[in-house]
Amino acid sequence: MNVFITGAAGFLGTAVTRAALAAGHDVTALVRRPPQSSDPWDRSEVGIIVGDLRRPVSWREAVIRADVVVHLAAVTSGSIHDQFSGTVVSTESLLDVLATLDNPPRLVHVSTFSVYDYDAIPRGGRLDEGSRLVEEPHQRGAYCETKLLQERLVRRHAADTGGELVVLRPGAVWGHGAWWDGGLAVAGRRFGLAFGPRSAMKSVYVENCADAIVAALVEPDADGATINVVDDPQPTQTEFYVALRAVGVELPRAIPVPYSVARAFAFVVNVVDRLLFGGGLRKPEFADASRLAARYKPLRYPNAHCRHVLGWEPRFSLSDACVRAVAVDPDSHGPKPQR
Repeated sequence: MNVFITGAAGFLGTAVTRAALAAGHDVTALVRRPPQSSDPWDRSEVGIIVGDLRRPVSWREAVIRADVVVHLAAVTSGSIHDQFSGTVVSTESLLDVLATLDNPPRLVHVSTFSVYDYDAIPRGGRLDEGSRLVEEPHQRGAYCETKLLQERLVRRHAADTGGELVVLRPGAVWGHGAWWDGGLAVAGRRFGLAFGPRSAMKSVYVENCADAIVAALVEPDADGATINVVDDPQPTQTEFYVALRAVGVELPRAIPVPYSVARAFAFVVNVVDRLLFGGGLRKPEFADASRLAARYKPLRYPNAHCRHVLGWEPRFSLSDACVRAVAVDPDSHGPKPQR
């Protein structure tokens, strides 16, 4: 099967490229700049197109030949202008080309858990594919706002054209060098604050996530589905921190802060912001009630739908994933601590 991957040189995109090759697919990777000559980019089975998704001239023919398009491209930081251009405008460009094709490829769109409205779910509640999406995404930042717009675009495109669409929403994707600060909310040189230490992390190891995306390429029942991708069981913030420390990841000593205490602090900051600054105060994540809930609120994250539709099982446990995440060559299983 011919697979075209946008955002292929990113953290998750590289893992998806490897997984697609391992599954026997032919891969064409769209990248913004030439990747280093290392796995998987040194393999003859990978076609590399250096280009910009907003300029179809470089990649249009590759999309025409594709059986499946995996859409990972997005800008995750920077100004709202940068993120809108790199996430929303680039998606519009891709969809414009797909709309011209008589037999368009299946579109596997990779969204995010950031589109959910965490404030609408009671503490201890269940967040699944039917949970409400955030109604005021600008309050959660540019990434949430642009990813929600991006998802709406691909859904509207599928409805208008009748094309096949699978929407995957991964949780917090982690792996080599991407530790999410070990679950810490604030990390200094010697000490860090662990908000909601007993809250489950909506995490997924990068290779497990890539396996789910590759499964969505060919599964007939996935057409039209929205699927959350998280590991099972999800570790608590503390369990994640301890597991990383056990394999040599250097993290500051954690000071536990109950979620209720962190929430009360954020509530006070929000009140002060409204009264004194008219809601215009720029607050860090831990001082913003809505963003705090999205990261640390005690919730449950089932993955039964992913297992059922895709026949997916997380290939690596937390302990195995930690060993791979600190190894120079993951398949060597030899831990080398990240300093």
